[in-house]
Amino acid sequence: MEDFNKHAPCLDKSCSFCCNPVKINQRAIRYGFESPIDKDGNKIWEETGEVFAPEDRIDTDRVVTFDCINYDKDTGKCLGYENRPEICRNTTCIKDEEGNIDEQQRKATEVNFIKLK
Repeated sequence: MEDFNKHAPCLDKSCSFCCNPVKINQRAIRYGFESPIDKDGNKIWEETGEVFAPEDRIDTDRVVTFDCINYDKDTGKCLGYENRPEICRNTTCIKDEEGNIDEQQRKATEVNFIKLK
């Protein structure tokens, strides 16, 4: 069984990089990605219509952005953290839990994006 509670420094470091806005690779969208839903069946991510690319991979990667209805812009925290969907539980910028977590988080959040649309 997969562990859907991967370690991420979001709470420890008050980091909301991955959900402000939510960034999903455009390829996933083309292959049928569906926005996660809440317990009532309502989508919790709303597509913004924006497309970005990382500065260092502008020719190869594109991300589509979403606003999460559970993201509190004032506090930078998830209002539904305990009940967040599997995609959020299974996401982390930490690739090597034995490595330098601070360095991995810094490297992931230093990515600069260019708005394409």
